[in-house]
Amino acid sequence: MKNKLNSIIFYAVIILAAGWGIMWYMRKTIVPAMKFQTSELQLSGSNTKTTINNFKGNVVIVSFFQTWCGPCIQEMYVFDELLASVNSSDFKILCISDEDTNRINMLQSRFTMGKIMFAYSAKSLSSLGIHVYPTTYLLNKKGEVIQSKLEGYNWALEKETITKLLAE
Repeated sequence: MKNKLNSIIFYAVIILAAGWGIMWYMRKTIVPAMKFQTSELQLSGSNTKTTINNFKGNVVIVSFFQTWCGPCIQEMYVFDELLASVNSSDFKILCISDEDTNRINMLQSRFTMGKIMFAYSAKSLSSLGIHVYPTTYLLNKKGEVIQSKLEGYNWALEKETITKLLAE
């Protein structure tokens, strides 16, 4: 009887560990569905409230970041250059964090003023399904996700795709 109980406990632990491992792997490799377009955001440096849906009609890159995240910062420098090279008022980049607004403002000051938009989310990013930084989405003018990437990406490689989306 004791051996049977030990076997049951052993297999239960193995199943729980495997389940946790699979869940962890999926969180780190699968981009979450974008189901937070209506979540309220506060644009950095102002009291202006907005949502991702308010940017419909524009091609938008939405990046969820943390100020301590190296790949997030690298991606933002690419965004800064990409905005200059695409040079269209219909192309927007929105970077969103749930960190303190002072930290977001300090980071924003490192980039060309008025180009990349930074926003604060009162909802935690993990509650939105964001567990990897940066998690970034490219949206067409209808607000539909065209591409999504985890852990940083050279979005300059998508300049042609962005130009085509702007022409639609």
